[in-house]
Amino acid sequence: MVTAVLVSHDGARWLPDALAGLLGQERPVQQAWAADTGSADDSARLLAESLGDDRVLHLARRTGFGQAVEEAHRTAPAPTVEDLPYLKRPSGWDPVTRSWRDDTYDLPELPYGEPEHWLWLLHDDSAPEPEALAQLLRVVETEREAGRDDVAVVGPKLRGWYDRRQLLEVGVTIANSGRRWTGLDRREQDQGQHDYVRPVLSVSTAGMLIRRDVFEELGGFDRHLPLMRDDVDLCWRVQAAGHRVLVAPDAVVRHAEAASRERRAVDCVGRTAASPHKVDKAGAVYTLLVNARGAQLPWMAVRIVLGTLLRTLAYLVGKVPGQALDEIRGLLGVLLRPERILAGRRERRDRLDKDESKALFPPPGATLRATVEQVAGNLVSRSDTEASSAGRHGGAVESGPGGDDADFLEIEQFARLKRIARRPGPLLFVVLLLVSLAACRNLLGGGALAGGALLPAPADASELWSRYLDAWHPVGTGGTPSAPPYLALVALLASVLLGSTGLAVTVLLVFSVPLAGVTAYFASRPLVPSRLLRAWASVAYAFLPAATGALAGGRLGTAVLAVLLPLIARAGIAAAGLAHAPGTRGSWRATWAYALLLTVTTAFTPIVWPLAAVLGIAVLAARRRDALALLPRYLVQLGVPLLVLAPWSLTLLPTGFFQEAGLDFGAGAASATDLLGASPGGPGTVSGLMLIGIVLAALAALLRSERGLGIRTAWAVALVALVFAVLSNDSTWAGPATLVYGIALLAAAVLGADGARARVAEQSFGWRQPVAALIAFASAAGPLLVAAGWMIGGADGPLERRDPAQVPAFVAEESTGSDQPRTLVLDSPSAADVRYTLVRGSGARLGDAELTAEDGENARLDKVVANLVAGSGADQADELGGFAVRYVLVRKGAPRQVSRVLDATPGLSRLSQRDGSALWRVDRQVSRAAVVTGSGSEAGADGGSESGSGAGGVEAVASGPVEIHTKIPAAAGSGDRILRIADTADANWTATLDGKPLTRTTVDGWAQGFQLPATGGNLDLTYDTPPAHIAWLWAQGLIALVLVVLALPGRRRDVDDDLPEEPLVPAQDLTGDGRRARRLRERAEAAEGTGEMEVPAGTGEFEAPGGFGESGEPGGNAGAPDESFAGQREDEAAQGAAVPQQGYGTWDTAGAEGYQDAEYAGHQADPYQGGQYPQEPYEGQQQPYQGDPYQDAGVAQNNGQYDPYAYGGGAPYDQGYAQGYDPSYGGGAGYDPQAPYDPQAPYDPQAPYAQGDPYEQGTGYDSAPDTDRERPHGSQQ
Repeated sequence: MVTAVLVSHDGARWLPDALAGLLGQERPVQQAWAADTGSADDSARLLAESLGDDRVLHLARRTGFGQAVEEAHRTAPAPTVEDLPYLKRPSGWDPVTRSWRDDTYDLPELPYGEPEHWLWLLHDDSAPEPEALAQLLRVVETEREAGRDDVAVVGPKLRGWYDRRQLLEVGVTIANSGRRWTGLDRREQDQGQHDYVRPVLSVSTAGMLIRRDVFEELGGFDRHLPLMRDDVDLCWRVQAAGHRVLVAPDAVVRHAEAASRERRAVDCVGRTAASPHKVDKAGAVYTLLVNARGAQLPWMAVRIVLGTLLRTLAYLVGKVPGQALDEIRGLLGVLLRPERILAGRRERRDRLDKDESKALFPPPGATLRATVEQVAGNLVSRSDTEASSAGRHGGAVESGPGGDDADFLEIEQFARLKRIARRPGPLLFVVLLLVSLAACRNLLGGGALAGGALLPAPADASELWSRYLDAWHPVGTGGTPSAPPYLALVALLASVLLGSTGLAVTVLLVFSVPLAGVTAYFASRPLVPSRLLRAWASVAYAFLPAATGALAGGRLGTAVLAVLLPLIARAGIAAAGLAHAPGTRGSWRATWAYALLLTVTTAFTPIVWPLAAVLGIAVLAARRRDALALLPRYLVQLGVPLLVLAPWSLTLLPTGFFQEAGLDFGAGAASATDLLGASPGGPGTVSGLMLIGIVLAALAALLRSERGLGIRTAWAVALVALVFAVLSNDSTWAGPATLVYGIALLAAAVLGADGARARVAEQSFGWRQPVAALIAFASAAGPLLVAAGWMIGGADGPLERRDPAQVPAFVAEESTGSDQPRTLVLDSPSAADVRYTLVRGSGARLGDAELTAEDGENARLDKVVANLVAGSGADQADELGGFAVRYVLVRKGAPRQVSRVLDATPGLSRLSQRDGSALWRVDRQVSRAAVVTGSGSEAGADGGSESGSGAGGVEAVASGPVEIHTKIPAAAGSGDRILRIADTADANWTATLDGKPLTRTTVDGWAQGFQLPATGGNLDLTYDTPPAHIAWLWAQGLIALVLVVLALPGRRRDVDDDLPEEPLVPAQDLTGDGRRARRLRERAEAAEGTGEMEVPAGTGEFEAPGGFGESGEPGGNAGAPDESFAGQREDEAAQGAAVPQQGYGTWDTAGAEGYQDAEYAGHQADPYQGGQYPQEPYEGQQQPYQGDPYQDAGVAQNNGQYDPYAYGGGAPYDQGYAQGYDPSYGGGAGYDPQAPYDPQAPYDPQAPYAQGDPYEQGTGYDSAPDTDRERPHGSQQ
């Protein structure tokens, strides 16, 4: 015996269907009760009219679902045998014939047992199918026939309320993180893939069938779970009590999920309406903590807290602070009431066995994969045509043939090639990647990338992080310069790549060309719709001389700029509002995104900042009326990079903006022709004449007037960039500026080429056609020739793979000892021009060039090197020893005079010569730290000695790269002692001897020293990082994080997957620019001029296909049809037009209304209404009527005609109940079978064909343009 309990709360919009499903069951319930929880709509009245006043409980508005069920269960009496006389006979409900058997009245009463009572729980937004209850009971009977009588709960399969093919649940469980887990994909369609009875942890309370005795034994629902997760908790307790929970997929219930989808307020938690997310979070935490095993509880609690923090951070990054707050509030609402958790655990003494329950919970890693997919879905929107045409119900199901048949059709129809042509982005990346790998064949393999402007990267990411974060940098003579911010960005990428700095540099350089092409392709999407033009521009941009030259010259900054510049351009256009109508302001998110990208590129190539400043001033000048509104955005765009990159950014003033990351590899040598052709000159570049076709195409674009604003803007950017290229060409490399110049020329060329074929074809043949063809050929051939030459010749130039050590191996090994000796590397192109580097360890590394340059030159070291090369008579060994120099290395290419001078220098001994490089050793004791005694210490302290040794003794002290922790002996004799450190003096150096601070002093005018007492002891030398430095690093990281959050796109608003079908939209004019289209337009204009297309008086308006006229309103004036759109109309006629339905917002609106949402820009039939579920025509009707494709048994028919009052495939419910109209059943939106005729109502196949209907019965729509056919209203086509 089954007692149904239906709980309602402001559910009048769903109750008609819910009551119809309850009362229309093929196997009816014995009694039905309802509980209304203070509904403010007509829910109580609907329940009373359907079930009777005595069967409806009226409860307070704050009553939860479980409490409402408990009240109904307490009030509803259990039926007895006297109430059900048919139990006394051997007949009853036959699940096979689905009828009550009562054919043995002549038999005496037989022995019978006590009937088994079941409770069937329903929501007001759940509508069971007619067979739902019978299928649930059938599963119970089947299990009992198999000898398994421990089934206590059976649940149905839940489908969407409107999308009746969408699966919502087929059983549900809970993950250790609290996530509600259904095991289904989003928008997964029901194709029978889950149709098998199986045990599950839980089923939804919407349609749950539970034994009444088990419900009473467990005490019903937990009162601390008023709404959500109460089903999981109840079924978990059922499982722990030794019963089973099954899902019956043949029992189908449609569920609107009104509370979780925020279609109505949640009033049962707290004094005010609560957020569903908070209620669900609190329910998940409580359910896990009260039902988990004792040994699992600590780990689960820690995981819940950490998972909540991570999700909170994710919601903040996704700009959903409300849900982030709900996560915290939901967690704290449970954890701050431990007495409830303890009480709940005491009540639940039985626990699920670990091994037996393992299959009931999500598999390991499943929730992590789902989270990744969800994040990807929130941040990445589908933009291709196929995805957008899939509509709201698009899913991962095939609508046509599958398997081998589909492959055969794809081969026959070249579908794969068509898809590639529609989405050439991935193919473009693959091609560019293969070309780049072929060109960089010599740059792949072992060793480190170095050469040109690139220094070898450190061994791992931690070294890069320390170079950026440390206040003291042990480079050269040491110092406290601001580290270049690009080190942090490279370290961040290396950390993502498992700490490999070499891989990070390889990605930024070797992959810069294909990445630049891909970013240019996707960033140009708003520019022109033509994928062919975008692909050409992307290839041309990827092979600009600056991009290939940056790779060959090891210019890391320009390579990064090449990748990010298209994104910067797109963000800048959006931030300035240039992509919208005049007077439109850009969004703040675009402003923050532009500021973020500008910050990153400024860290690598500072020249982009003054470029952006000049271009921003130009925008303000051009839009003077909106200057006050745009000024804050402009200040943010320019101020944020300086703020985030400070204090390093302040050192760029006034001329440091022309530098870029890496070594100073010499000034550019580009000629005027090269600069005009976007070539900066140098290794890896080609002559500017190779790309002269792009310049000509950009010039030709100035002749176009349609998109003149965009073309002129692109040329303005190009001219500004060209000026910067000329200025930087004299002192540094002009690559960054020529990149901006080149992309601006490509933008102008693409804008000018968009639709150029049609414009040229409209002109009479003359000089324009040959000139256009030559420009097009030059524009296309130039980048292809550059790519082919680059691939064949190779990308290696100064950049190469080599051993990162710049000194011999034994020298590098010795430099890591306790003496910490250094090497002086001389690289002199001539005797008059001496360049040197003071190297620690195995050689200079990435970032050392900027640190050394910013720290400034050491005048004393300059003088020592000059004296050394000049061969002066000073004691060069002592001079070099004062800087801890033990070895002197002369690189290959230095003049022989330098080697002869060093051979003749006293105190230097030549050791070896290899690969053209010669090595000398200093013949004296050399160490970074030393104790200087006697007269030398006095002279050094006073600054009178240049070496710091004088005539006194020098005793080496063991040290590390920065700090010293060692023991020094007591003084052997009298005299002052000084601890001398061969590092630049700084106020943050501190030293202690046995814990007593030592007095700080300066030695030789530059070196750090400390006065030592005569006693010995434990010496500790450290560099104390200034608190301001630490505070600024934290502030900088916080500002950068906030900037990233502001720049990232927000979490897309949750799209309700189960909504009424959208109304059809008017057909758009898709007439092209080809010759056929022009002929059709001319014919239409000629016909309009003769008056043949006029609609005769009296015909009025007629309904266009899909219920929309050409004006965009339902039943609007159609006018002349678009010939080019006829094929699409025929497809729609063949497949059936989509059935529009009402939305929630227009539930009470009578009649059909027009929809003017700008989101629907094309006339599309819903893929599930017409495309994926085609139906055969009805009798006597050539154009098929599109019925409800989601009914299992099809559409009821009456003599071949559609019966709008018949129920699809099942016995009708009690006709005494007047069901409210549901727009999902009538075949059209807003159609009411009992309403008077509405001239704007959608097409009805039963209605006679009225005058003005463009589709006569038995005739299709003739799309042939040359056929004269009379229309129903008399006009000719």
